[in-house]
Amino acid sequence: MEQSHLMVGHNILRVSYGAFQTEHRSALAVVQYAPGNAKLCYRNGQVQLTIPYTHGECSEYWSTLEVSSCRGGMTDQGVAWCEDGTNLFAAFILDDRPRLSGAVQEKYEALLNFVQEKEYRTLYRIWNYIGRINQSNKDGLERYRDFCLGRALAFERSGFTMETLPAATGIGFDEGGVCVYLLARRDGLAANIENPLQIPAYRYPITYGPKSPSFARGTVLYDQQRLELYLSGTASIRQSVSVGSNLEEQINITIENIHALIESVKEKEELDNCVCSSLKIYVRHAKDKAAVSNVFRHVFNVSPENSPVFVSDICRSELLLEVEGVFSYTMNK
Repeated sequence: MEQSHLMVGHNILRVSYGAFQTEHRSALAVVQYAPGNAKLCYRNGQVQLTIPYTHGECSEYWSTLEVSSCRGGMTDQGVAWCEDGTNLFAAFILDDRPRLSGAVQEKYEALLNFVQEKEYRTLYRIWNYIGRINQSNKDGLERYRDFCLGRALAFERSGFTMETLPAATGIGFDEGGVCVYLLARRDGLAANIENPLQIPAYRYPITYGPKSPSFARGTVLYDQQRLELYLSGTASIRQSVSVGSNLEEQINITIENIHALIESVKEKEELDNCVCSSLKIYVRHAKDKAAVSNVFRHVFNVSPENSPVFVSDICRSELLLEVEGVFSYTMNK
């Protein structure tokens, strides 16, 4: 990872969590986790995405400083978007069907092509929520692997190479269908990075599905005074194998994986301290929420309001938790 004099400005999107607000003037987008069906629209100057969630309600706000210049809408292909000239938030939803890959490829291509047409050159973070992620499709293929097939084909057709795949999360929710959203910047510098303790997901062996998962373990976004590390959904995986026979072991291995990625960034750059801005914690079983959240909040020194916990299926049925987050590094002068 080499530094460049091309740095992004201070107007980086920031995430916050809380109750749903009908008006949040500084937000490009709100992602609401709530009971009911998936919904997507552009309303009141922002993208509003609802992801079906049956274990409570939480809203996620992606905010920008320059609210006066925001604009957005819905494309003919069903992509909702909002931009401020520097940052772009874009999303799609897909109704459930017996096979996902074909429709996922079509929708994903429309999303990626839209980002390219709008000339947002730095695509740095994607979230993928897949209904009943560990169940089988009509042909007996796990729905996550079915989804990964369509996503990989879309990236290939849109001109992405393995090394240009950004950070991402792939997680389950109770209902069928797919919800996807992303962040991109018009200019700036980003570097996709891998974890020394893990095989890159896009190089997984064929035993994990017809197409490997299409994401980097993390993406670094450069600012004028610091770096922002966008940590992909991280779980108890070493090389390509799930490890840890109980919750405590999986917690410890996940923490080690996160620390390894944080340190790998430090080794490549001249950096001072690293601060966790936010975590998003996923647990398979509701009974594990307190135990998992307490450990991660303590280890990474992050407050409850900046580290929501969701009960959801994880991309592998044997995994009990997954954690993503945003980390800020101060650059040495």
